[in-house]
Amino acid sequence: MGWAEFWAKRKESHARYLALRARTRYFVIGAIFAGAGGTNLYSDMMHQRTGSAATATLMEHIKECTVEYQRIGEQKRTETWPCDLADEFQQRVGRNKVEISRRFIARVQFPLADGRMHEASADDVKLGSYTLAVGATLPVVYAPDNPADVRAAMSWEVLQVPLGLFAVGIVCLALAFRRTLVALIGWAFRTSRAVEERAAPSRDLAPTFGRKLR
Repeated sequence: MGWAEFWAKRKESHARYLALRARTRYFVIGAIFAGAGGTNLYSDMMHQRTGSAATATLMEHIKECTVEYQRIGEQKRTETWPCDLADEFQQRVGRNKVEISRRFIARVQFPLADGRMHEASADDVKLGSYTLAVGATLPVVYAPDNPADVRAAMSWEVLQVPLGLFAVGIVCLALAFRRTLVALIGWAFRTSRAVEERAAPSRDLAPTFGRKLR
């Protein structure tokens, strides 16, 4: 084997490796996005179908911060702190040593089917109450067997996020399997064309056959 042939095969092998890596990346990203979007969409649809509708009153906006840090010789700690204290601690110790995750919570109150009032906490953004003032009302749907599971009533704003994630995932999966999809489309087109070509002589002979019988 000469050097030219050797390098040509190495180049071809490297190209196949890059293509495989790209397909794997698209597949992983697509599976994550499609799985997350599909799961959330199915969960929300089932919640809307089996849940009970109510009108909730916004009682409070809560900002919650979870702090992750590790002291020398100790295991990593995860604690819930006031956000001002968490920010001050991160600035003093360093961003690379302290991780802060923020959660915006809405505390709402709504009547149950039996007339009792119930208080629950939910994600402020997902509930659609982030821009509302305390005391405002909003439509919600809660699980009858678990009133703590309260979500926003079905709307385009609720559906657009999981639908967007699902659509991005499907596009990435299509890119990962584009060769297979192209081959299937080509096979279907050729099969359909072959069927039409076989049926064409029968359509052409039908009028002639009819005239001969008359």
